Amino acid sequence: MAGSRGGIRSVPSMMGRALVALTAAGLTLAFVSGCGGSGSSGTASAPKYTTTVSGTVITAGKAAPTTVDVYEDFLCPICERFENGSGLDIAKAISAGQIQVKYHPVAILDSRTTPQGYSSRAANAAICAAEAGSFQAYHDKLFADQPAEGSAGLTDAELVAMGQEVGVGGSFAQCVTSGKHVSDVKAATLTAAKNTALRRPGSSGFGTPTVVVNGKWVDWSSSTWLSNATK
Repeated sequence: MAGSRGGIRSVPSMMGRALVALTAAGLTLAFVSGCGGSGSSGTASAPKYTTTVSGTVITAGKAAPTTVDVYEDFLCPICERFENGSGLDIAKAISAGQIQVKYHPVAILDSRTTPQGYSSRAANAAICAAEAGSFQAYHDKLFADQPAEGSAGLTDAELVAMGQEVGVGGSFAQCVTSGKHVSDVKAATLTAAKNTALRRPGSSGFGTPTVVVNGKWVDWSSSTWLSNATK
């Protein structure tokens, strides 16, 4: 279902980064230039890992020497590029016990679909899948079938169907259609936007994807960010 990345086309070579600035009126969307990372391509053959859920945070893997926090919006095309570039290597490092990853699904692009709100609903669905023990497959599916900015996004029924395609069971469907975690996702997004430690140096706002290693912001567009993290 992936389509044209309308919100990114103004950035040279379609490289950019969704950026949210906190204002008195709330969250304001803008874009700043950036570049995609290099590394492994795709996550189709990624080794499996286990996850736990706490609030809106999905923790992948066991305790490890290095903790990586990843903030993603499932509508963000650069997040999809990040996953295509680094997702397989991240899964391998989790499986090898080198890193533990805390995934933070956020919704800075809710206004970029019509009707608004797809980012929050997709994040909710990802958390629902994690609660059902199927986060990894569903996370990857959300990016593989990512809708275009400016579109209607995916409906709840389509989000549920995607879960069924990758074998998500339990109360997943009811969790998705009830919007169980939507309000918590919105609150977590606002908290992230306020956290200056999550901002690229010199930036005035929070963007996705954001990667933090052992509490320190890192430039994920560098081809060595993960190897440096696992030294």
